[in-house]
Amino acid sequence: MIGKFNQDSMRWIFKQLCVFGLLFFSIGLLPAQYFGRNKPFYRTFDFSLVETSHFQIYHYFDNPSQAEQLAAMSERWYRYHEQVLLDTFKVRSPIIFYDNHADFQQTTAIMGMIDVGVGGVTEGLKNRVVMPMGFTWQQTNHVLGHELVHAFQFHMLMQTEGMGLSAMQNIPLWMIEGMAEYLSIGSVDAQTTIWMRDALMHNRFPTLEQLSSSYRYSPYRFGQAFWAYVSFRYGEQYIPRLFKATARRGYRNAIRDLFFVSAEEFSADWERTIRQHLFTNVNDSVYNIIGNRLVTKRNGGRYNLSPSVSPDGKYLIFLSERDVYGLDLFLADASSGEIIRKVFTSASHSDIDALNFMETAGTWSPDNRYFAFVAYSRGRSTIIIYDVNKLSVHKELAPNCVTAISYPAWSPDGRYLVFTGQKDLSSDLFLYDLKSGECENLTNSQWAAIQPAWSADGRTIWFATDEPSQWQKSRRGAFYNVAEYSVDTKHSRVHFTFDGARNLNPVPTPDGRSVVFLSNRDGRRNLYSMEIETGFLIQVTDYPTGITGLTELAPALGFGGEFLFYTLLWDGEFQIIKSSFPNLRSMARQVSDRDKDYRAARLMPYSVNLSQVEQNLMTMSTNGDFHEVLMEERPLRSRLKMDYLGNMGGGVMAGRFGTGMAGSIEALFSDMLGRNMLYSGLSINGQIQDFGGQVAYINQERRLRKGVSLSHIPYRNGYYTVEPIESGADEKEMVFYSQRLFEDKVSLFTFWPLNRYRRIEGGMSYAFYRYRMERIRGHSYYYPSYASKGERVPAPPSFNAGTIDVAYVSDNSVFGFTSPVNGHRFRIQGEHYFDGLDYTGLLIDYRKYLFIRPQSVAFRFYHYGRYGEKESDRRLYRLFLGYPWLVRGYNSGYFYTDETRKGSSISINQVLGSHLLVANAEYRMPFSGPTDLSWFRSGFVVSELSLFMDGGVAWDSESRPVLAMTSNSDRNRIPLLSTGLSMRFNLFGMLVLETYYAVPFHQLKFHKAEIGFNIMPGF
Repeated sequence: MIGKFNQDSMRWIFKQLCVFGLLFFSIGLLPAQYFGRNKPFYRTFDFSLVETSHFQIYHYFDNPSQAEQLAAMSERWYRYHEQVLLDTFKVRSPIIFYDNHADFQQTTAIMGMIDVGVGGVTEGLKNRVVMPMGFTWQQTNHVLGHELVHAFQFHMLMQTEGMGLSAMQNIPLWMIEGMAEYLSIGSVDAQTTIWMRDALMHNRFPTLEQLSSSYRYSPYRFGQAFWAYVSFRYGEQYIPRLFKATARRGYRNAIRDLFFVSAEEFSADWERTIRQHLFTNVNDSVYNIIGNRLVTKRNGGRYNLSPSVSPDGKYLIFLSERDVYGLDLFLADASSGEIIRKVFTSASHSDIDALNFMETAGTWSPDNRYFAFVAYSRGRSTIIIYDVNKLSVHKELAPNCVTAISYPAWSPDGRYLVFTGQKDLSSDLFLYDLKSGECENLTNSQWAAIQPAWSADGRTIWFATDEPSQWQKSRRGAFYNVAEYSVDTKHSRVHFTFDGARNLNPVPTPDGRSVVFLSNRDGRRNLYSMEIETGFLIQVTDYPTGITGLTELAPALGFGGEFLFYTLLWDGEFQIIKSSFPNLRSMARQVSDRDKDYRAARLMPYSVNLSQVEQNLMTMSTNGDFHEVLMEERPLRSRLKMDYLGNMGGGVMAGRFGTGMAGSIEALFSDMLGRNMLYSGLSINGQIQDFGGQVAYINQERRLRKGVSLSHIPYRNGYYTVEPIESGADEKEMVFYSQRLFEDKVSLFTFWPLNRYRRIEGGMSYAFYRYRMERIRGHSYYYPSYASKGERVPAPPSFNAGTIDVAYVSDNSVFGFTSPVNGHRFRIQGEHYFDGLDYTGLLIDYRKYLFIRPQSVAFRFYHYGRYGEKESDRRLYRLFLGYPWLVRGYNSGYFYTDETRKGSSISINQVLGSHLLVANAEYRMPFSGPTDLSWFRSGFVVSELSLFMDGGVAWDSESRPVLAMTSNSDRNRIPLLSTGLSMRFNLFGMLVLETYYAVPFHQLKFHKAEIGFNIMPGF
């Protein structure tokens, strides 16, 4: 997987799901899903399949030449990686291409959510690559090369004796992603050297242990530097050896066995080598920031990006993960940097799937009222025009002239928006008339046109392009140039700035005399200014790190009057700097040499003997290195192959609660595009009759998802009662009845995702039910004893029952460490049982979360009830109020007595019924975790502390809830309350464990506290 977004904690979770094959059903795939967001799905793609020597290429492009070019790029990367990794594909590897990222987010091939920061995914069992096209061919080429490294990694593990995909868990993420970056970029990369110099300057260069345990360090950047060092010090032949050895024994043992040094010695020599190489002059290790640090971690987040200043220079809108759980738009005072408010988050707008924060910034209207930015909505890339004064969406634009949008810029007269539009796998400048809605293609060429910016007079649009200038020597390669488009003549002109360098982010100065831009021409990334009339160049800044955004193509600067606002990487953070441009310009120096010099961009010292990776990349950049590729069209087939095999385990247990068995196994199969899925599972927990199994088929070809399932599921429950010791005797004893209900069911289900946050579910089923009852005597306290042996007693008769259900679900919540922290969740569901049972079930579950940085407050209102003549049918298990996920403190119930006595005690019947009404409130605090919002910073122990109040009441057809705090009869059901403290732990992102201390309150008395456990996230 590649995603140039460096919020590693978020990306790491998604990566583990893909790498280790722990793929779970996406929301709504099966009716068992209760809450959760929907994966965006708005259209069906008409895929075609072509085969090359080593790949099956799936695409839906109209132009066959585009598929041919992608096939040639894939085979070229195969040749390059094969030479280094010494591995050969014997079976063709699938590659699924999408036209743009909005389409890619809707893929059915990958089950999990696709984040905006994910540029591509490689899945292990089918060894398939799934990726979108970028706005430039350079982006697409890099992502393809990166993902194919992962395909080789999976293949090597699968083909090596004694290993498999499970061995990937022994390899740290920085080794996996770093190898993909190194083999697709090489050791010459100005963007990565920015990160290396920054870490070295602040004495934060990580050891291998710190890389493996801390979220602070980008696994992409530092992993790339690691493999560059391995190749420099030991040779590229050690890349596959070290990878395989790490998969077998971990990186520490692998380094010791291959290089005869410890991991600590390796880390020290790596840091020493890179420090000596990168710090070639004093300015590489010591420098001053020019300007004021307007937004830093002090008042923002660690990532403060894409600054956009209002035309009057008063306000600044920027992207930040200030609130930890996602990147949002914030409004700040442009003078002081004080955060005024959060402007926008997609979680609070149900029609917007996500903000496009990767390589695009927003733009202000000339009247300072509106702010336009790019988002994904209803499966399309759209422009959102946001009213900053009213804090609401004013208008949503989805021009039909393009399939993807990026880099919008508002014209000085307020009538037009210019943006980069993607169409037919090429990107051009498009002009959108806000009055008429007309869309005009301005550049219309084979070259990419990105990052447009208007001149103050509105007559010129400046942009970056991969088109070579007529004066430059480099005609191929990874370069960008500064260009201008004349609105009057409708012609473009490519300027000659620095030959073969990446010259990006052009912004004209307010006086209209110059244009500033960013360039890596000296191996760093600094600000330059070009005089428009003469082409005279000056270097404005001289930072050893660089002015940059999350990626090289992300906008990183903008003007507000005479002040320039730019983002700078400093001590592992992205800070927004404000500086007077005349002051910056006064310290500039003239640049006479227009050739690039990438010596400072090398991660390791130069060698006259180029490595195989560098030879390949140099060949690619000079002549393209395309060989003729034989392609053959093939029909699409829906053959199912395994996606996931897990939960394998089993055993026999014996103890104080009896003897039993436990174990489970489940498997998931799908076709290559993920349109048809087959799930099967088998489990046992207890005695032999307690096995359960399910087989389900799901069709995802259309927006309306459909499925069918067959299942055999045992349900176990029980209840206490008091009976005479013998028939007719006065003396009584407590008796526990253990009941098994066996359900054999066939179900049809479907769901319709309205958008990412809302859906409608429906289904119908028919089931056969049978019972087994046991009576267990001799108990003196209330505690479930399902495993104890008892005598068989007559059970309720078997019966059949049909069900029809429909539900409306809404969930835009933002999940924190162990619980949701912002947004809401809502589910209303109705179900009707017929033919054997005759009742209607109603469920209402509403949850609201308020984020009060860094704490949050959570509320829940929950009701479930059975309505109808048979709502209290004995064949149905009674609803229990005292589960720890409803009202804590009533699970063990040592205080239950035979009868409810006013002012004293309650019987077990007070927590049982056919209707439940529950209310909960929690005050949640991040206790320990990887962010500064936690009380204790920890990259290993992730936990949340909460104060809670629970309350609820249960009743049935023979009782009623009363507005009173005391009762002397089970017919009058009173609220049962509790309060206390809970601590939740996130166990490696896979499981949330809660332990709580709850003090029950009923009959106007506090009772002895209960300590309990709960295995699920907070409500």
